[in-house]
Amino acid sequence: MRSYAAAALLALAACAPAPQSEASQTMALAGQYRAASDSARHTTGNLSIERGGLLFDKGIVLYTRTLDPARGLDRIARDGDSYAAIVVGPAELNVELRRVTEQTLQAGAKSLCGDDTPAYVALVSEERATTVTLLVFAGDQPPGPTATRSRLCASFAYAAPDGARTREGVVL
Repeated sequence: MRSYAAAALLALAACAPAPQSEASQTMALAGQYRAASDSARHTTGNLSIERGGLLFDKGIVLYTRTLDPARGLDRIARDGDSYAAIVVGPAELNVELRRVTEQTLQAGAKSLCGDDTPAYVALVSEERATTVTLLVFAGDQPPGPTATRSRLCASFAYAAPDGARTREGVVL
């Protein structure tokens, strides 16, 4: 079943329009990450980041569309904390923001936002991307400094099993 979801993501990625800006092209994460937090191990399992979405070992598939990137010091909501403050990281964090276009739950998997459907995700990492924090948001507005109708509903940590990830491949 996972291979079917992966094939669907690959097909979706082939049809998806190119990212809007050069910055979003240089930040794109890809590859396999293992669950590094208790919440990730329990809820999602390992993560595969693809151009067209996110695949989780526990049967969750999020089809996504990449938005303009954010920075670590950008706030997630009006009068809210920054990405760096939420993940307890440096100001220079890379933030790949994606809109969730569809969520598929297989084999009894549960939504990442409880009763709500995830609307946006942020993949937050340092330059070498040895670890990635996935922030999941519900609401009809993307996270940002003016957002009032977006809420953080989950956070999961992942680690690259064989070194850092970049657009060009693994950096050891």
